[in-house]
Amino acid sequence: MRKTLLVIFTFIYAAAVLADDHKVVPGKEVGEFHYIKATNPLNIVAAADKFMASDCGKNWKAQTGANVVLMQLQGSGMSHFFYVGYSDYEKMELGQKLGNCAENFEFIQTIGANSHSDLYYNRIGELSLQRGDWTKDSIFFKYDLYVEAPKAAEYAKAWSKMTNAIGGPGSAGLVTHFTGNGYASHFAFVGASSLSELTSETKDAFASEAFAEFSQAVSGYRKVQNVMMVTPLKAW
Repeated sequence: MRKTLLVIFTFIYAAAVLADDHKVVPGKEVGEFHYIKATNPLNIVAAADKFMASDCGKNWKAQTGANVVLMQLQGSGMSHFFYVGYSDYEKMELGQKLGNCAENFEFIQTIGANSHSDLYYNRIGELSLQRGDWTKDSIFFKYDLYVEAPKAAEYAKAWSKMTNAIGGPGSAGLVTHFTGNGYASHFAFVGASSLSELTSETKDAFASEAFAEFSQAVSGYRKVQNVMMVTPLKAW
């Protein structure tokens, strides 16, 4: 009897944790987004490998705990971006200080030599809201958005309501930019384990009543600037 009750309790607890994991909650990371248009992606990956294996790179990683991912873009004038994620702004500031080393300068120079350096741009922002764990997904749709500043909180509330109502097996998030935000003040993303799952979930979401209500509510102050497909290539 006790074993039966234990199994039932464990099942209920696991279901509750899973349900909570797929509700929108405040995000837990801040990040740098470095966009490039690569001419030789293999050299860029090799340069990142070299920096991360260097003494400076190892020390930077150990002290900041940063999550570095090279993402490939489709549907954009840029080809890739490096995401450098930290737990908070203090770690980001430390990372920028620790990056003042010869190995990192060489890495940056190699990136410039293997990309259109005149097209590089970067943004700093935070994962304001999230559902699920984006690091477990293998493909994403990314929506660059411009939201009128006085309406940012209202938009976040509407996005949360819509995202919770629609649900889905993958992750979702809303990133708020604090620099480089003239074109896109935010981006929203939806993740999945495969392209077929991502497109199916997106079609279902767009056809839902929750999305129709959301679109009507935010149309006066939110503009979708572009939609991209994002694929993580390598993480360090």
